[in-house]
Amino acid sequence: MAGEPRNLKGRTVLITGGGSGVGLKCAKLFADQGCNIFIVGRNAEKLKVTEFTHFAGDVRRSSTAINAFEAARNAYDRPVDILVNSAGVIYRADASGTSDDDWQFVMDVNVNGPFYFSREFAKQDIENGSIVNISSTCGQVGAAGLAAYCASKGALNQLTRTMALELAPQKITVNAVAPGAINSPMLFSQHTDPKMTETVVERNLTSIPIGTVAEPEEIARAVLFLASEPHMTGSILTLDGGYTAQ
Repeated sequence: MAGEPRNLKGRTVLITGGGSGVGLKCAKLFADQGCNIFIVGRNAEKLKVTEFTHFAGDVRRSSTAINAFEAARNAYDRPVDILVNSAGVIYRADASGTSDDDWQFVMDVNVNGPFYFSREFAKQDIENGSIVNISSTCGQVGAAGLAAYCASKGALNQLTRTMALELAPQKITVNAVAPGAINSPMLFSQHTDPKMTETVVERNLTSIPIGTVAEPEEIARAVLFLASEPHMTGSILTLDGGYTAQ
């Protein structure tokens, strides 16, 4: 019915990076809405301890997307209605300190992975579905010392906008959530100095007007909102406590 949010009950949701952090919170929140949950991740052991149907694979490979979509269809006897591209990595180095291999790894996970999974989603013969990408404020503003990460999230934002236009005729919405600092494993990873790890929350708080870092469940609620709204597409929803408003 016009003006109403999507009824998500019984729909199949595929979530990459679903074994921990934001991805796992998304899985739990969509499950509460009565959705069929299918999570994808690299760590098979971590996936096994969740309550959800899962598939272990590397999002850097297009074959993982192909096989994951096939497994999800077989598991629930229906196509994937909602895709959440949550898998991501960070590399903390300026441009001159980023090797070819490190650059390629970040691009493979943060850009190629969402592209492969979104492409498989688009090949389905469905209407009124949704793709939600997990981006970052680093895709909107620069951050010294995060050259590869910022570039990858900027590319993800453009993929989001482009696919929103391509899939609009099928009433498929494509959006992204752009969080700032999140209290999740990524925030504490890849620091070369242990003291930087210990003070990372305190340092981030100095630039967040609202005075707190986001919790994973806050990002998950934004993802659920974007997946539910049929008239919102091509948007990058910032969730950063006012960081980019300054």
